[in-house]
Amino acid sequence: MQLKSFGCSFIFGSDLADNIAARDQPQADYSRFAWPILVAKHFGMKWEVHARPGSGNLQIMERILSQSALDSTDQFFVVGWSWIDRFDYIDPEVTRYGRHGFWKTLMPIDSGRVAETYYRDLHSECRDKLSTLTNMKLAIDTLLAKNIPFIMTYMDELTFDQTWHTTPAIIELQNYVRPYMTKFDDLTFLDWSRKNNFPESDMWHPLEPAHEAASKIIIQAVDTKSIGAHCHLV
Repeated sequence: MQLKSFGCSFIFGSDLADNIAARDQPQADYSRFAWPILVAKHFGMKWEVHARPGSGNLQIMERILSQSALDSTDQFFVVGWSWIDRFDYIDPEVTRYGRHGFWKTLMPIDSGRVAETYYRDLHSECRDKLSTLTNMKLAIDTLLAKNIPFIMTYMDELTFDQTWHTTPAIIELQNYVRPYMTKFDDLTFLDWSRKNNFPESDMWHPLEPAHEAASKIIIQAVDTKSIGAHCHLV
């Protein structure tokens, strides 16, 4: 069995001891102390890391589908969905899919003409929710259809917010996706880490103690098959 992990810096393991990796160092290697790797080690699995720092949810979905298309046997997918306000697009200067893909991502903290134009004129929370939930549903349906066991977490509580910026389609998607999501004592990884006063880096990345404790929660979930009524586990 091979564990394949997908997500952003929180799955990649940015700022952990063996990976002091900032966003401007995309070639840096993943951390062996990130909680998905600790889960793989516990179960004696091989692993591949397809998470990338700064990823948005469109590219996370693309990587999930690309890997599921290669081989659907003896795999266990671990997915950490990112913040919904990240905007992924294809780098027009990249003509081949390389080690780190062909993606670029806009974030609200970015400066420059493209980012400023997008967040001023085009961005909306409604679109963010619809896009993220659609990506989630497509990934879930694909993995279920191929009988690939998986566990999914997420970073952004806005994904399931219904107070503002919603439509019947969004609510329908939220209701479909929610049962497949695993949380840490009913919190996202970052919120749970902060509630438990685990140390974190200046870039908001929980450090080794949080990843170690998080891995134990996931290991227990896998052992008890309590991830969700419809998740396929081995």
